[in-house]
Amino acid sequence: MIAIIMGATGLVGNALLTRIIESEQYSKVLVVGRSIPKLVEHQFGAEKVQFIPCQLNELHEVILADKVDHAFCCLGTTIKQAGSEEAFIQVDKLAVLAFAKLCQTQANPALKFMVVTALGADAKSKVFYNRIKGEVEQGLKALPLPVLNVFQPSLLLGPRDHSRFMEDIGQTILGGLAFLFIGPLRQYQPIDAQIVAESMYQVALKPQVAPTCQIITNGMMHSCHY
Repeated sequence: MIAIIMGATGLVGNALLTRIIESEQYSKVLVVGRSIPKLVEHQFGAEKVQFIPCQLNELHEVILADKVDHAFCCLGTTIKQAGSEEAFIQVDKLAVLAFAKLCQTQANPALKFMVVTALGADAKSKVFYNRIKGEVEQGLKALPLPVLNVFQPSLLLGPRDHSRFMEDIGQTILGGLAFLFIGPLRQYQPIDAQIVAESMYQVALKPQVAPTCQIITNGMMHSCHY
């Protein structure tokens, strides 16, 4: 199969890219983005990667020569990194929807689209971050995507190239208190990016009949119940 990833330089995206290129299930993986993701030198399967350089506002100009089977969107930033709420929306909402439309235009009746949003995503939320994530989910559901899988992780754990101060604090404190998240609280437990990436990979390979829209919660990923 052929996969396509956007957001492969991020925490989840890079872990997912590594998983895919080492998998015998995929013959090629297209990586769309502004910069080439870091790969381990001489990594097995690295020859499968085809990088498609593209600014986020140029996605509508991209033409995919290959028929894509599985699309993975791992885009995500913070308001601080983006610079403003408007810039955040450009990345976390508009670029995600543009990427979905790019994949959907191939009219592949078996296309699977996997996207990372967030725990608490709600288009009616008063919290800006949660509201935008909810609007993304709402926008994706309105598109004629044969199969849509939405992953809603809690605080992501793992080493980042760019420090996110509040998330670094959260990782240190909540990561060390993970054992307290039991019972009903398990759904809020911080989650390692590797687990999210593996969940996306496993769900992509799981048989699903179109049309399908599935929400994979934080708790489901922790329990491996997809």
